[in-house]
Amino acid sequence: MVMEDYFKDLRHKIGHEEIIMPGVAGILFDDTRQKVLMEQRGDGEVGWSLVGGMQNLGESAPTSLIREFKEEAGIDVKITALIGVDTNFHHTFQSGDKAQIPMFLFEVEKTGGKLIADGDETLSLEFVPLAKQPKMYNQQHQLAIDQIRKEVPYGWYF
Repeated sequence: MVMEDYFKDLRHKIGHEEIIMPGVAGILFDDTRQKVLMEQRGDGEVGWSLVGGMQNLGESAPTSLIREFKEEAGIDVKITALIGVDTNFHHTFQSGDKAQIPMFLFEVEKTGGKLIADGDETLSLEFVPLAKQPKMYNQQHQLAIDQIRKEVPYGWYF
């Protein structure tokens, strides 16, 4: 995970104590809407991940997600819908840093660029069939993909 200077400064002051780190993730369907773009992470976490990341200071959630798709997947996207919000996910990173990560999950549409993993945060990208019940790298992304698989109407929140 690339950590913005703002979070690095906080960590320098408080160590591994839990902080709130707003997150974003996106659902990009293939043309059949049966597969979703997922990434294999480069930070040692096991399992699939949705494209996304942390909201930087001064960014809106949609702006953060658009940036993350460009950085991690090489493509330009536009937000088409707010799918859901998860506000009570707590995570301990491999570094020992703890965070509560409220996540905004959006549906996106590709508008340009070439799909290519950045080779750093994202090792590979693949449209993964939802029918295969993909195993996600954390409970928050698993909740998101399970909601999509169950076709829960957009607008859910936890």
